[in-house]
Amino acid sequence: MLRPPRTTGHVVTLVLLLVVAPAEVEAGDGAPGSPAMAAPGEAKAISAPATKDVSTGRRALAAAGAVFPGVIAHGTGHLILGEPRTGWALLALEGAGAGLAVGGLAGAAASGASRRVIAPIVLTTVTGVGLFGISLLADLYGVLAPEGGTGSPPSSLPWIETQLGLAYVHDPTFAYRTFLVPGMDLRLSSVRLSGSGWFALNDDNARLRAEAAHRFIGPGTPDGPRAADGSFLEIEGALTHHRYISDGFSITTGEVSLEGRLDLAHIGRTLRGSFAEMGWGIAIEGYRYGRRPLEGNELLIPRFAFGAYLGHAGYPRGEAKVVYDHRHDGYVGGAKLPGLGSGVPGHFGLEGRLYASPRWGLLADVKAGSAYVGRLALLFRSGDSP
Repeated sequence: MLRPPRTTGHVVTLVLLLVVAPAEVEAGDGAPGSPAMAAPGEAKAISAPATKDVSTGRRALAAAGAVFPGVIAHGTGHLILGEPRTGWALLALEGAGAGLAVGGLAGAAASGASRRVIAPIVLTTVTGVGLFGISLLADLYGVLAPEGGTGSPPSSLPWIETQLGLAYVHDPTFAYRTFLVPGMDLRLSSVRLSGSGWFALNDDNARLRAEAAHRFIGPGTPDGPRAADGSFLEIEGALTHHRYISDGFSITTGEVSLEGRLDLAHIGRTLRGSFAEMGWGIAIEGYRYGRRPLEGNELLIPRFAFGAYLGHAGYPRGEAKVVYDHRHDGYVGGAKLPGLGSGVPGHFGLEGRLYASPRWGLLADVKAGSAYVGRLALLFRSGDSP
C-alpha cells in the first residue's frame, strides 16, 4: 500500500519559500533536491530527471482522474499516473490551503469582519484559496504536459523592455472604452524601475503608475550570474495616480508588496515547466472629489497565479498564467456576485507574453471583475536574449 511521504517541505515550498528565503526542498519523483535558488555565482541548472514510459491509455485515465475525483482530492491524477510522491504533495497542499481558507472565513465570521483584524484574515484566506487552486491546476498540468514540460524559464532578463498597446474596457458605469497603453521596464542588476500609463481615447481619463522593485533572488540582468530556474523573490513599491477628470474626482495610491515565484519542478518532475506565484501587499488610497477634503482608505492587495513557460529553446518563447488579484482599484474592479458576497472578492485574469524573436514579442491579457478588460501590446526588449 502506498504511504504518503513527509509533506512539510512541500507545504513550506509554496508558503514560506516564496516569501522568506531559498530553502532545501525535499526531492520527489526524481525532482531536484537542490536549493530553490543557488547563491549568486553558484547557480546550477536543474538536471533532467530520468523519464518514465507512460502509456497513452494510462495518461488519459490520469487526466480524467485529475478532473474527477481530482477536483475534490488534488493529486489523484498523479497517483493514477504512477507519481505517488507528487500526488501526495499536491494533496497536502490542498489540505493546507483548505485549512487556511476555512480558518480565515471562520475568523471573519467570529470577529464580524472587524477592521482591527480583517487584514490578517484576508491575507490568510486568499493564501489558502491560492494553495487550493494551485494544487488543482498543478495536478492537471502534470498529467497533461509533455515529458520535460511545456517550456523552460529564462536564465536572465533584458535591461530594457518596452510595450505599446491598445486596451478595451467594458464598464457601464463610465464612458471610457478604448485606451492607449505605453510602458517600460528598466533593470539595473537587482533593481527594476517601471512606468506605465493608460490614456482613454474617448474620455478624459488617465491612469499613471510608477514602480520600483528590488529582487533578492531570481533571474537578473545578463551581466549577472545565470539563475538556476525562474523562481524569484522581490519587494515592490508603487505610486499610482488615476484621474477621472470628466467625472470630477481622482485617486492616488501608494503601496508596498512582496512577490514570489516558485518553479514547481521542485515539487515533482512532471511539473517541470510550470510555476506558482504569490504576493502579499497593502496600499493606502487618497480620494479627492472636486474641492472636497482628501479622503483616505486602506486596500489589501494579495494575489496568486499558476502558469507555464512556453518553448524550451529558440523562438517563439514566453509564458502564460491564470491570475487572481484581490485589489479592487483600477479599471477591472472586484468580482460582481449576487448576494452579500458581491464586491468582496477581487478579479481573475489570463495573461500571456510570447517573443517571436530575441527583440520582438506580443503581450495579451483579459480580466474580469465588475468590468471586463482586454489588452494587446507590442513588446520590444534590449539586452542579451535569455
